[in-house]
Amino acid sequence: MLYPKLPFDKNTFRSPPAAYRGAPFWAWNTKLDRDQVLEQIDQFPAMGMGGFQIHTRVGLDTEYLGSEYMDMVKLCVEQAEEKGLLCWLYDEDRWPSGYGGGFVTRNDEHRSKYVVWTPFRPSEREIVPGNFDSCAAVAANGQGTWLTSFRVFLDEEGYLSSYEPCDEDARAVDGETIWHAYLETGQDSPWFNNQAYVDTLSKEAIRRFVEVTHERYYEAVGEYFGTTVPAMFTDEPQFPHKQFLGYATAKQDVIVPYTTDFDETYRQQYGESLIARMPELFWERRDGEVSVARYRYHNHIAERFAQAFADQIGEWCEGHGLMLCGHMMEEPTLHSQTKALGEAMRSLRSFHLPGIDMLCDQREYSTAKQAQSIAHQYGREGVLSELYGVTNWDFDFRKHKLQGDWMAALGVTVRVHHLTWMSMGGEAKRDYPASIGMQSPWYRKYALIEDHFARIHTVMTRGTVMVRVGVIHPVESYWLYYGPNNHTNLVREQLESNFKNVTEWLLFGMLDYDYISESLIPSLEAGAKLGEMEYDVILVPGCKTIRGTTLAFLNRMRKLGKEIVFAGEVPKLVDAMPDEAPALLAADCTRVPLSKHELLQALEAYRTIDIRYDGPKFLKKPNHKKNWDGERSDKYVYQMRREGEERWLLIANGRAEANEDLVSEDQVLITIAGEWKAELLDTLSGDLHRIETGYGDGFTVLKRRMYAHDSLLLHLVPASDAKYGENSEKQARQASRVLEERNLFDVPVEIRLEENNVLLLDLAEYRLNGGVWQRTEELLRIDNLCRAIVGYPERKAALAQPWAQEALFVSEVPTLELRFTVHSDIRCENAGLALENIDGTDIIVNGIKLSKEKQGYYVDRSIEICKLPPLEPGANTIVLSLPFGRKTNVEACYLLGSFRVETAGARSRIVAPSADGYFGSLTKQGLPFYGGNAFYSFELELEQGGYELQVTKFRAPLLEVHVDGKPAGDIVFSPYVVSFDIDEPGIHRIEIKAYGSRINTFGTVHNCDEREVYFDPNAWRTVEDGWAYEYQLKDTGIGKAPVLRRIAQNHSSHGTKGL
Repeated sequence: MLYPKLPFDKNTFRSPPAAYRGAPFWAWNTKLDRDQVLEQIDQFPAMGMGGFQIHTRVGLDTEYLGSEYMDMVKLCVEQAEEKGLLCWLYDEDRWPSGYGGGFVTRNDEHRSKYVVWTPFRPSEREIVPGNFDSCAAVAANGQGTWLTSFRVFLDEEGYLSSYEPCDEDARAVDGETIWHAYLETGQDSPWFNNQAYVDTLSKEAIRRFVEVTHERYYEAVGEYFGTTVPAMFTDEPQFPHKQFLGYATAKQDVIVPYTTDFDETYRQQYGESLIARMPELFWERRDGEVSVARYRYHNHIAERFAQAFADQIGEWCEGHGLMLCGHMMEEPTLHSQTKALGEAMRSLRSFHLPGIDMLCDQREYSTAKQAQSIAHQYGREGVLSELYGVTNWDFDFRKHKLQGDWMAALGVTVRVHHLTWMSMGGEAKRDYPASIGMQSPWYRKYALIEDHFARIHTVMTRGTVMVRVGVIHPVESYWLYYGPNNHTNLVREQLESNFKNVTEWLLFGMLDYDYISESLIPSLEAGAKLGEMEYDVILVPGCKTIRGTTLAFLNRMRKLGKEIVFAGEVPKLVDAMPDEAPALLAADCTRVPLSKHELLQALEAYRTIDIRYDGPKFLKKPNHKKNWDGERSDKYVYQMRREGEERWLLIANGRAEANEDLVSEDQVLITIAGEWKAELLDTLSGDLHRIETGYGDGFTVLKRRMYAHDSLLLHLVPASDAKYGENSEKQARQASRVLEERNLFDVPVEIRLEENNVLLLDLAEYRLNGGVWQRTEELLRIDNLCRAIVGYPERKAALAQPWAQEALFVSEVPTLELRFTVHSDIRCENAGLALENIDGTDIIVNGIKLSKEKQGYYVDRSIEICKLPPLEPGANTIVLSLPFGRKTNVEACYLLGSFRVETAGARSRIVAPSADGYFGSLTKQGLPFYGGNAFYSFELELEQGGYELQVTKFRAPLLEVHVDGKPAGDIVFSPYVVSFDIDEPGIHRIEIKAYGSRINTFGTVHNCDEREVYFDPNAWRTVEDGWAYEYQLKDTGIGKAPVLRRIAQNHSSHGTKGL
């Protein structure tokens, strides 16, 4: 049990223990070092975390699962036990899970299998280079075992008229083509440590994976399972991705997942051979009927996958006191899960903490609802989310809260932050930043965020969830049309659109619901309940086919008094075969069009909460406001839980804000079924406040003013013994009476830095082995060019792990020289050069070889600082000479000192330091590459009284305000106000600390795609029109002058308050 079942305690809410707190991925991406491990463990509680997830990443240079590695695991578990933290385990070297770092798939029988459906015999084909991606997608290799061949007859539009089996060497005659099926095995890939991905359809292969991985951890730290070690994380299990023809008449390879005994188990289930019907997987039938064989194939694949992988591992974990957690691959859409999983919910049935993965700040509501639904139906303690991944260095605290809030409202209780790096050495610094840890200058302030979510979790793990609506998941209808793109894409697009619409219409229409997987109904159904849930109404949303077992379930529910609603098209198929039974059932049930209005109206009787606008919505434009009175909100999501007679309600903003520089506010009227007194639980301060509600006639109403980043957590207590209360209008936040307002644009500002300024050195001339100096080039490109010359593989994310790379004898390692030219307007003393591999690099400055006096490190211990001699006015040269081996990291360097920097296109120069500044981007104030914290300081003559300082435009994780050296509060969330009092009139000093983000130091400074959202390692290696030598820098710091208001009364700060 992760969460203790105890009465609600205010002290627990204010200071939640570790179980309610996040546990980031801790990226083990270097040679493991005991001292470094011990040092970094302490960063997690400093950030408000409850522990960490050990997670091997790109760069691991200690043998995975070896004795030294396991000693480090033991050390971490022991330290976690001592410090009251949780140590979560991870089941793979990188991802996807299953191949055991390559140890499992050294046995070819355990490698992934797939059918290549092709018009080409091996001797006729062109071999496509192997796939080196970090997933199970594959390409034909022409080395498969022949399964069958067919004469295929297509009409002129490419529809399947007929087919008949033939020999492999048969020749086509007029009007037919010969197609073959070959069973292929996954080939060696650098990503899988020069092995291959595992056969996730094979129980034997996954059993071997458990032996290699889980048993190894059990031997080392099994005594802590279920206590300090609560769970094992599995990451993106999948099978070879299903493909289909682009055009039905095309002659191309098509790949679908398969395994050696697939036809045998298919025959056992359906009484026929799939091989005999194989052409129906790839073409639409001429008679217009759907293919039953195609439907059965997709169903059987999904079941084989779930049984082999998640069911086996879940059973092992349960038998060893451990929870299985993590997430599947490609969960969000009907297409994505059909392609990689068959069906997401089916595999999640065996997860004790079903999970999701939210990359790029996407809003995958369906992904979250699928996992939450499984948690509800199987009575799981919560839902896990891997969040904040692929968002880059400048993803600020506002976005951290917004992303976490909507997921908390959709059931997430375990936060796995992506990610905290152990090291930034080499490729690791491009491994999906930012690092949520010591390398980010804001890490000690992160408790502000994590405390907020931990407090939510202490409440939203209580009692049982209140969900009245069940929705039949439509993924099986999608399977029917997984055929040639030119014939099926429109119907698939419509099914996807319906799926997305129903998801969002219900969520933002404030009708909470669960998805129901048809495959799970027979094992979950018990009387009126489906597992742990009992639904009052079940929606069938425009499905094309429905299972016979589902029809029987719906009929039983109707007889038990539950309402059945058919929205849109009534299924004409049962188990993919024509049948009138769904129409007969629908005739006795509610039927509505598949439209937002009709659907919400049909479900209105099952509503427990409504949120409507109750006043003008201010858009911060002159004379621009709209009276939205009475209109239902389109942005909030919620979760309500029942604990005895009491209720717990969480409301959050489910949408991404369009422009966070403008302070928008909603005045909303919240209506809740039942009559309640309400207590507000302030998750940012830990305080609890009684708020007024109006109740009567079976409903409760309250008014709130909601800003962009607000969430609302309420404790509802029955109010049946009280008279009708007055409307809660008084609870709406009232604006203070402003006596005086001043924009501080004309105030002299001093800018002070917490770290030395930095000049990025990533453009250099280069040469190998004393050859001719080559034209200036960017360092990662130099690395690729030199690797091509020497014959090394390129150093990208798909490279095998250092621990798995064989040591090659090289008679002579080439020498690489890099020559940087540093232009300076001043004599620059006390400068330092920060670089990696300082011990293995010769440093020559203006012709003088340095003795390399070290002065600590810059940002990360892998980037050490060497003291430099004075740099003179004019051009200075810095030459680095280093052995260029297979594992050499050619990385940028950083010139540090008390100077300013000017950039012009691809050129930079050092200029004189100055404390004079202004409110505006630091990038334009001599700090183009600076990523540390900066202070904007100014003095004002102030009268005695209360003040509000508002800063609405900033590019910083957060702002911290000090008045006369004393903390006044943080500015993080809209409306971006901090309040303070002045006791004595006179001159007072205000200092605003803008926390840094490293975006211009380590970010994608040559990527000129301003709409880039996927910051994987390749985002640093763009080409052609996506590349620029000119620095593509982001604004940092405070973008506009603050506004200072003298107020008639002093209100609490809104800078960090949720409400």
